[in-house]
Amino acid sequence: MLAASLLLSLALSPLAAGASPDARAAAPTNEDERARLEAELTLELGAASPPPDAPVVPLPPGPKILPDISLVGTFAAAAFTREPTLRLAAHEPLHDGPQLQEIELALQSNVDPFLRADVYFAITEEGLEVEEAYATTLALPWNLQARAGHFYAPFGRFNQVHFLEMTPFVDMPLPNRRFFGGEQLRGTGAEASVLLPLPFFLELRAAAITAGNEVSFGVEGSEIERATDLLGVARAMASFELADRLTLNVGASVASGPNATSDPIDEGAHRTDVYGGDLYLRLRDRSSRAFTALQSEFMYRRASAPGGRVEQSGVYAWLVRRFDAHWEAAVRGDLLPDGSEAGRPELEEELGPFLEPISQWRVGGAISWYPTEFQRLRLQVNHDSGIRARGGHARSGQEFFLQYQFVIGAHGAHPF
Repeated sequence: MLAASLLLSLALSPLAAGASPDARAAAPTNEDERARLEAELTLELGAASPPPDAPVVPLPPGPKILPDISLVGTFAAAAFTREPTLRLAAHEPLHDGPQLQEIELALQSNVDPFLRADVYFAITEEGLEVEEAYATTLALPWNLQARAGHFYAPFGRFNQVHFLEMTPFVDMPLPNRRFFGGEQLRGTGAEASVLLPLPFFLELRAAAITAGNEVSFGVEGSEIERATDLLGVARAMASFELADRLTLNVGASVASGPNATSDPIDEGAHRTDVYGGDLYLRLRDRSSRAFTALQSEFMYRRASAPGGRVEQSGVYAWLVRRFDAHWEAAVRGDLLPDGSEAGRPELEEELGPFLEPISQWRVGGAISWYPTEFQRLRLQVNHDSGIRARGGHARSGQEFFLQYQFVIGAHGAHPF
């Protein structure tokens, strides 16, 4: 502090350095300027701390020694009035009684001023896996951005988020579960996006990733022989401010890649195409955290297989009302109408039961209580009906879920 005081005295005393009277008149004399200079000199000379009344001097952004670390624990208790509908073991409740849905560990930080890294680990009763791990550019010109690594494909709205933390329900919508499975659509590869210079927000994204999704696709990274063995995904999303507090987002997506019947050596590989459209309408309350939001997605899947092809569509819609910082209510409806088959596709032998068309609908409601912003308790009830597989029959039943979730650390934001 002695050196800082000496330098400060020199800086604020032009006459001591032989300055002219005019320079002396221009020298800083107010207390705010003195405090600012003292804070800067103190930091420059490595003093223990600036004076308590000194103004905050912002430092330029740069890489941090330690990344932001967070952990989200999600647990559920479930009760089914009949056997749960067909689903892959993942993060949805699968049986009666208590169960661990997921513990998510996230590490996030800027690598340098040009690159950001995000890594998510998922811990379940099955073990530890890498949920996402990717790097994103921060300083490309012309509104361009790129990322590479292992990530959720840019398809629709629901598929891009970690649904346990970001959606108002315990489970997945039927179309996403049926078409992409419990782990959602993700893979390893690269993505490019651009924000177009228009009067409204319009973003275009395209990705090429491994097509290892075991539900609709099925070529693992180790089996890739050529570019057509990759899964191609594209999405366009536009956003409009309809009013002061009313926002509308609309999007269209497509995913195309080889399915499980494909042979990397066979040029006539069988493929699956999935098309989707989505909308999100959000009305914000004035001067509070309350809001009302409507979200819906439509999906259509067409898959070729030995002996023919199968087609099916699906849709869901939910309405959520956040009353205040502590309470939230939501309702959702899901529909998988009858699909169709052309020819005699060898589904069970080649593609498994998830590509076989079924008819199913479901309605549900959930109430969530947030004791603080780091905890959530949720109660959800579903009525599930009309499951009909080849040679099967319709069934119906109820599903009851009680979910508890806690968050520690600085959990990063997800796409709006």
